[in-house]
Amino acid sequence: MQIFAKKLVVTAGLALTICVFLNPGLSAQEADDGFVSLFNGQDLAGWEGDERFWRVDSGAIVGETTKDNPTKKNTFLVYRRDSVDDFELRFSYRVRGGNSGIQYRSELLSKWVVKGLQADFEDQMHEGKDKFSGMFFEENGRMFMGQRGDVIFVRTNPKNLKKPVIDKVATVGEPAELERVIKRDDWNDYTVIASGQVFIHIINGHVMSIGIDEDLANFRKSGILAWQLHAGDPLKIEMKNIRLRKL
Repeated sequence: MQIFAKKLVVTAGLALTICVFLNPGLSAQEADDGFVSLFNGQDLAGWEGDERFWRVDSGAIVGETTKDNPTKKNTFLVYRRDSVDDFELRFSYRVRGGNSGIQYRSELLSKWVVKGLQADFEDQMHEGKDKFSGMFFEENGRMFMGQRGDVIFVRTNPKNLKKPVIDKVATVGEPAELERVIKRDDWNDYTVIASGQVFIHIINGHVMSIGIDEDLANFRKSGILAWQLHAGDPLKIEMKNIRLRKL
């Protein structure tokens, strides 16, 4: 898989990290070594959020807003048993009606309000296309950093610490082509990898984006996990097979 363009220069350590994580030769048994389930399939033990929106149904965590039960702002289901730094997270998701994502290396700002990195997924079609699934984003922070398909460096902007310098150095594919591997009205498999300053988002076996965060003014070494339920039109998200391996 050719990920990097010629203009991308990386250290040997960074290159090795990416090659190991994207090695298709790993057996299923090797890939699952060290994974711990974060969800028991029966209740929300270990997770905390607004009970009006979160429940367990048919072995999946469900977050849902309706016309009669909306949320005025983004609300989150937070994993409270542990914070994580370097990890590989795997889960399956299904979404209907809008935009969501999994927060990582994040912090709780107030009750059910989270700031931090996000691996996005959605069923919110923009001109007939899913625009955001797989992108590199920071909720309540630096916001849009890398779009689907991007390989980016994020660097500190000394003139405005809230708006980093984004250097797109390569692509992992055309956004429209990558969008075609995402299933509608069905389950998708998501992998999120965080290793040091390198972040990789993968959906259904396809790398969607790679972010290398050198913005030390905003970089977080560790933080919480949380599911986002976006404000707006009625939305339903489902997540299952949630498991994490610390690196």
